[in-house]
Amino acid sequence: MELPETGLPPPPEFPEPTSTEAYIVPTLGLHQGTFVFSYLSTFLSYITPYDLPVELLRDAFHTRVSFLQLILEALKVESGYICLIAIFFLISLIPLCYTIAWGCSKPSDDDLNAGPTVDAIIQAEELSLEDSLKCRRGFLSLTLQIIILLLIASVIAMFVTNEQIASAIDQTPEVVRSSLADVETFLRDTEQQISFVIFEGLATTVDRIRSDLEEIDKLLGEPIQHHLSLFTGIEIIFETIMDISTSSNNLSRRIFLLQETLARAAKISYEAEYRLDELQIQLSVLQRQCSYRDRPLCDTLKIKNFEESGLIDKIRKLQSDPVLSKLLSMGEAGKNSTMKLLTQELTVARSIFRNYRTELKNSTLAPKENIERHLEELSNSTLLSTNTLSTTMNNLVKEVTRTANFSDSFFDYYREIGDGLWLTGLTATVCTLLVTFILLGALSCGCCHSDNKAGITLIFGAIVICFASVALSGFAMVEMLMGAHGHVFICHPLYDEPNYTVLGKLIDKPGLIYPVEPQNGIIDELMKAADPNRIGSMNVPLSKAINECERNKGAYSTFQLQNLLNVSSIMDYRNYPGLDRAINDLTASEAPFMGFTTQIQAILEDMLTDSDINLTAFRMDLTQLSPDKDVVTFIDQLQRVSAQIQDVATSSRMTTLGSRAKRLQVSLLHPLEQLRGDIVYHLTALELQLSPWATQVNKSLIHLRNAQSYLDAESAEVCHNKSDQFRARLKGHFEAYRNHTNVILSDRCASCRPLFDIFDAMRMLFCHHIMDPMNGLWFSSFLCLFLWAVATPVSLMMSSTYRRLEMLSGKLQHSDSNYYGRGGASRPESQRHSHHHQQQQQHHHHHPQHESSSHWSTQRSHMASSVGTSASVLPDIDRSNWSVSVHIAAVKESCTDDEIIADDDEAGQDGEVKYIEYEYIELMFDADDPTKYRECLI
Repeated sequence: MELPETGLPPPPEFPEPTSTEAYIVPTLGLHQGTFVFSYLSTFLSYITPYDLPVELLRDAFHTRVSFLQLILEALKVESGYICLIAIFFLISLIPLCYTIAWGCSKPSDDDLNAGPTVDAIIQAEELSLEDSLKCRRGFLSLTLQIIILLLIASVIAMFVTNEQIASAIDQTPEVVRSSLADVETFLRDTEQQISFVIFEGLATTVDRIRSDLEEIDKLLGEPIQHHLSLFTGIEIIFETIMDISTSSNNLSRRIFLLQETLARAAKISYEAEYRLDELQIQLSVLQRQCSYRDRPLCDTLKIKNFEESGLIDKIRKLQSDPVLSKLLSMGEAGKNSTMKLLTQELTVARSIFRNYRTELKNSTLAPKENIERHLEELSNSTLLSTNTLSTTMNNLVKEVTRTANFSDSFFDYYREIGDGLWLTGLTATVCTLLVTFILLGALSCGCCHSDNKAGITLIFGAIVICFASVALSGFAMVEMLMGAHGHVFICHPLYDEPNYTVLGKLIDKPGLIYPVEPQNGIIDELMKAADPNRIGSMNVPLSKAINECERNKGAYSTFQLQNLLNVSSIMDYRNYPGLDRAINDLTASEAPFMGFTTQIQAILEDMLTDSDINLTAFRMDLTQLSPDKDVVTFIDQLQRVSAQIQDVATSSRMTTLGSRAKRLQVSLLHPLEQLRGDIVYHLTALELQLSPWATQVNKSLIHLRNAQSYLDAESAEVCHNKSDQFRARLKGHFEAYRNHTNVILSDRCASCRPLFDIFDAMRMLFCHHIMDPMNGLWFSSFLCLFLWAVATPVSLMMSSTYRRLEMLSGKLQHSDSNYYGRGGASRPESQRHSHHHQQQQQHHHHHPQHESSSHWSTQRSHMASSVGTSASVLPDIDRSNWSVSVHIAAVKESCTDDEIIADDDEAGQDGEVKYIEYEYIELMFDADDPTKYRECLI
């Protein structure tokens, strides 16, 4: 439920649990590294596409079938493995079969019989055969080098995979112990986080409710005030009335100024009236003293007094007006003045309205204490409800501890098996390396021109390969069966995401490895073993639990722990009738708002009545009266008349009277005229102020009456509705607590991801750290078998090539005894061939100047003639385009026969033998004419 907005700071957030970081398995680094031979698992899946026969495994596990029957049934689904075993076995027999066949066959060596040969064509063919054998030897040597390099790589792979298997086996106890320790950590952390969410969430809810009860004036009083103020405008009305008070003060100030001006004008008018009376008496005396002739002019003089103008009466009437007196009394600071009473009543009314929340807070103390008492009872009841969860988790921790103690006794036997596997793999690797070294030694002998030793070593290596292949094939078969069956029986079920069909059938439901099928799966069985008194079942499929944990879901929803801890009943306040009644008893009263502005309305009505005065009539009357103008007119008239009077004495008296009138006008009537103007101004200003003021009073009175009518009619309902909202807010804290707890428990609390990490670590250890290297070990062994099967023919062919080269070398050495010079010794075969290659290199790098040696050309021509003669006695063959290769012995390119003999003599005298240098020439014959040929230096 969404809580209503208030001006208060937001309520405290529900604390979220913090999961522990003390898990060990993620720090082991089992996912680190490159698993090169993982592709073999895909290959094994292709050759064994059938599902694991779980029924057969169940019967074998419970010894319901014989061993022979188990093998026969297994053959039906393991045809791929049988084919692989057959291939291994056949490949391992290739070296033996080929060696036997090679030993039984006799090589054809008739063309290599040693003996003197002088025929140049035969000798050329022998040289061509020697080159062919050398080329074959080079090719076979290169092939053997590649095979040896591949063998070395395979041996390195065997060694690395064997060490990986040994390292993984040695690491297994640590991984298992760490996994069990992480399971204990997970169980404790889960119990701690769930308890934290429940207790801390409830504590936060209780704190929120207590905070709301403490702030009931702001949460309940202020909304009521705000609603009533919004719909009645009572606060604005109060402010308007305060403005009326200010305006009344200004109005009283204006009336006070008016009264003050009237008082001064009355005082001056009294004195002016007296002076005017004196002036009028003097004028009457003057008129009587005028001569008969000037009497008509004197009779025209006349002056008005204040009685005739009515100025004094009007001033007095205005001063004594009762309305102005009441209006004047509004702004006075008297005890019973209108403004004083209005201010007091307004202060009381505003205090009642504004202090309503404080009054509400004081009036709800008893219901708040009752609610807090029931909240304390709720906390104690929740504590008792979580005991089942704590007991179950503690029993599971004990079971894990017993499992850890049992596994320690099994690790010694496991290490012995691992040591045996490692030793077997190391032996196979070393034997394979020794065979590789034999082939490498034979290749080294050939590079050092020890052809006889190289051939013998190659034959010995082939014989060793024959026996080693059979042994290595047996080793590869055993490793392949272990690795392949480990993949099919264990790794494939473990990685059968997301259904885990085989794994579920084996250990979950129907649980084929159990003597009695579990009703609801392995998880329910584990929980039932931990808490036999538990009511209800946990029907959680193993595949669903694994997938949920992989998605980092909470353990509470994944394993249906609501059967251990009924959070919904704990968090539902309706299950606690006392608390529900205590909350419902909390309500706000509307009594303070009933008729609290009656006195203000009465005062405003009086003020509105007192404002009924007609100032316009006073202003118009005063505007028409002007004693100053009358006196000025009289003075002017007096001056004109005095100018026409013929009697000097009368004229002088008139002048004197005019001077007196002038002094009266200046000293009294002119100030009185100014005061009259001020009175008219104040009346005008007062009229301008009084009309809006009366209108404002009238509007305020109307608004106040309407506001009070609304308060009398609607305040009870408003208080009831706002009380319902506040009670809903209190109950909303329980709803928020329940929603938050459900969300946290189902998604973000006590994530079961550590269990999946443990599961993933165990399958990673077995499948990628043990099975993958084991598959790599048999695959590397298979590569060695295949390379041995290729290396055996290559070795035997190289041995035959070395033997034929050795025989051909002896024949060529015998036929090369004819050379220039007297030294009868010929160079050794190795030196002859070495020198021959040096001559070829010199020929390619230095082009001899054939034109500069006529003797050598003559010798070449003679040799060519000899070859042509020999060719002429050959049978009729196609000579259109044929060639003969010969070799010519010479000491150097440019020399004559005499020089050769001289050099021989010198060599005989010096005791040195001049060895013959051989140069090979190819004669290209054209058509049928032996005399037509071209020389090509080889």
